[in-house]
Amino acid sequence: MNIVETIIIGIITGILTTAIIFFASKLITLWLIPRYQEWRYQGADVAGTWLADFGDQNDSTVRTKYSLNLVQRAHKLSGALHFEFESSQKKFNTDFHVEGEYWEGYFTITFKSIDRKLFSRATMVMKLIDGGAAMNGHFSFRDVVNDSVSTVPLVLTRS
Repeated sequence: MNIVETIIIGIITGILTTAIIFFASKLITLWLIPRYQEWRYQGADVAGTWLADFGDQNDSTVRTKYSLNLVQRAHKLSGALHFEFESSQKKFNTDFHVEGEYWEGYFTITFKSIDRKLFSRATMVMKLIDGGAAMNGHFSFRDVVNDSVSTVPLVLTRS
């Protein structure tokens, strides 16, 4: 074997070793560790559908609905939120991607609108109450009408 062949074999084995190490690390971080955490997780099961449907006490034409579908992997949360708002002036529906976590009885969840033409973001900080039947806290969102951040108290019940 001459020096050129040795260099080429060294480069190829280096590339293959790097690829094997890369894929092994992805397998461990994206599959093995989440499965282990799921298996060891001993906290509350908060996966499922959570609902709220209420009107404004001062205006009977205003109605707001939340439908939050959570998927849980140990303390990590993902899923979707469907939000509906209806009043005498306007009516709209928005769907959101959901990411967050549940830790020691508290939810911290962020929402990004699916439709990028109607861009919206929101955050929810909630506490599990009633033995796991409901969550109570606040929903903060980008209020495009007033160009500010608005926060509303919110209670979601498990469906």
